[in-house]
Amino acid sequence: MQIMLGFIALFALVVYIIYKVNKKFEKKEFMILLGIVVLMIIGYILYEKKQETFFPNLFQEKYLTDKNIAIEKLSYELLNNKNISSRTQFIYKFVYIIQKDEKEYLCTAPKVEINKIGDEFVFSNFNTLQEECVEK
Repeated sequence: MQIMLGFIALFALVVYIIYKVNKKFEKKEFMILLGIVVLMIIGYILYEKKQETFFPNLFQEKYLTDKNIAIEKLSYELLNNKNISSRTQFIYKFVYIIQKDEKEYLCTAPKVEINKIGDEFVFSNFNTLQEECVEK
């Protein structure tokens, strides 16, 4: 939200500068400015979407490398607001479908802890994951 307010303030400043320099604000300048704003909004939305799916994708990769089983479908819920409020520790609940021994299983991993150490992310309880699986 703070980023969007910054964009709006920057947009108002650019409009003011263009108006002061040209002593007018024509349709051409308005269309260019509108295009810039639309591109900035699209960029911001794509960035947020990438940030939101970063940890679930990381969990899928870790699960594949450690257990040698691919996750077919995955849903997730960030539990940070319910348990802790931190920028270095994240707690997720993952619900996913895997295929093992030619059977499909619906699995739940209720509290997966991910810690940020520097620029690296570490799963603190992946080896002791309390995974519950039922045959689908």
